[in-house]
Amino acid sequence: MEGLSNLIRTAQMKGWVGGFRVDNSAQNGLEITHLQYADDTLIFCEAMTEQMLILRVIFIIFEAVFGLHINWGKSFIYPINEVAQVENLAGVLGGRVGELPTIYLGMPLGGKSKSIGIWNGVIEKCEKKLTNWKSQYLSRGGRLTMVNSVLDAIPAYMMSVFPAPDNVI
Repeated sequence: MEGLSNLIRTAQMKGWVGGFRVDNSAQNGLEITHLQYADDTLIFCEAMTEQMLILRVIFIIFEAVFGLHINWGKSFIYPINEVAQVENLAGVLGGRVGELPTIYLGMPLGGKSKSIGIWNGVIEKCEKKLTNWKSQYLSRGGRLTMVNSVLDAIPAYMMSVFPAPDNVI
């Protein structure tokens, strides 16, 4: 994955792929082209055929050199705002067009951070766990242990990024 990161970084330094600027006020502001977590990669670029072709070449080189294969069935393009010919761009790259908001690594991506709707998945997971535990013969101490060890962890992941609204708590 470090090899893929280096290929994308080289394309960025040569001006072939552009990400998004974190600080537009500074001349030397940070430009993010990609984020990686384990074997997942998010790539940020402009909606231009040329950049999609460069990325496609990078992926072909990556697959050939490292012997790893990209799962195109799980690869999506998520357009931000209106993007003309997004289907054509997806065809050039080899993925499909996805819609925001979506879930990525268990976190909502593209949703409103103060919306109660982004917490629906967390609430459903907690309710499902509680329903399963009710059908088991657990002592009060057993239930308390399950709540402390499992139910604490589910919302804690989301709360590390998003503040929980009062009615969710």
